[in-house]
Amino acid sequence: MAGRIIMPKLSDTMEEGVLLKWLKQEGETISSGDVVAEVETDKAVLELEAYTDGVLRKHLVDEGARVPVGTLLGVIGGENESIEALLADWSGADVDVERGERSFAPVGKEPAPMASRGPAHVAPPTPAPAIKASPLARKLAEQRGIDLRMIQGTGPGGRIVERDIEATAVHPSPVGPPTAGERREPLSLMRATIAKRMTESKATVPHFYVTAEIDASLLLEVKARLADTGEPPIGVTEMLVKAAGLALLAVPRVNASFVGDAVVYHSGVHVGVAVALEDGIITPVLRNADRLTLGQIAEALTDLTGRARGKALKPEEYQGAGISLSNLGMFRVDDFAAIITPPEAAVLAVGRITEAAMIRDGAVVVGRRLRITLSADHRVIDGVIAAQYLDAVAARLEDPWSLVR
Repeated sequence: MAGRIIMPKLSDTMEEGVLLKWLKQEGETISSGDVVAEVETDKAVLELEAYTDGVLRKHLVDEGARVPVGTLLGVIGGENESIEALLADWSGADVDVERGERSFAPVGKEPAPMASRGPAHVAPPTPAPAIKASPLARKLAEQRGIDLRMIQGTGPGGRIVERDIEATAVHPSPVGPPTAGERREPLSLMRATIAKRMTESKATVPHFYVTAEIDASLLLEVKARLADTGEPPIGVTEMLVKAAGLALLAVPRVNASFVGDAVVYHSGVHVGVAVALEDGIITPVLRNADRLTLGQIAEALTDLTGRARGKALKPEEYQGAGISLSNLGMFRVDDFAAIITPPEAAVLAVGRITEAAMIRDGAVVVGRRLRITLSADHRVIDGVIAAQYLDAVAARLEDPWSLVR
């Protein structure tokens, strides 16, 4: 029975991918579990795995090609089986990429269970949900190249209306042809996804910002003492992760997501940490950060950061954070406001630690100051809740031995 290999949707932000390499060539025999190709998403390089035996009959996409999710990449089947009917009838209409189908799917069979490390099969045909939008909104979206599926409507019943299109549309300034010394560099998948997601976040998520100033003198003392206790080394980032996680326990209303007609409150305490890559940022997630020791956080961060820079993270390792942390304290940045990455409802931005005059016991002394800023989604979090969360973070950073216990 002829089957198909499709470009999978391997993350909630993925709309297209790059077929990096065919690991099986036309005419090769395929066994269930074989990896047939490598695909680059906006976040990582992942493997596509077959779940049946057969022969790889045809490559339909060249290595290096960038194609939308759901594109037919290749066909697998019996050695002498005709595949012409499958190719002639292929439309992609029965591929439900939104449900996590990630690779080879036998035609005419029920999908097999998802393997623990690889992609899953294509589900039976399901009708695409109707998009509720006014005629004018549809026309404007078509004219401006805006995907209606990426917009949350503000009209009655979640209907997309003109103001939603206007809020989402971005009108870049005209740019002439490159002059001498300039070069044009096409956006990578990661950079294109960041551009799209951050634009959508600022246009559709009502951000507000709350900043707190922390006395970090004792924090640095404890960090120096921990440095003498052995490996792994504990830095400020590890202490920030633990403080952010414990603060989510203290103020659980921040550990939430807006889902259109409801707010979902998460039970797990998962903290994302922004990691800079050559062409963008990825946010590996420290799961159950409240239960981890500082040493465990340091080990996990080293592992996740290394694999993130090698584009080797699995989707579950960079999705599902309740809050994210962006630390620019290693640079000459005193404070800044970060953009929320939906469906998270908040992100914590951290600047550098600086010397500052402080009053202690009625005397002016030289201390260490740290400024942190919470960007919050006002649909989920109000000002008082944001302030309570910052207080909870600050209390733990100003009593850093509480992070060691």
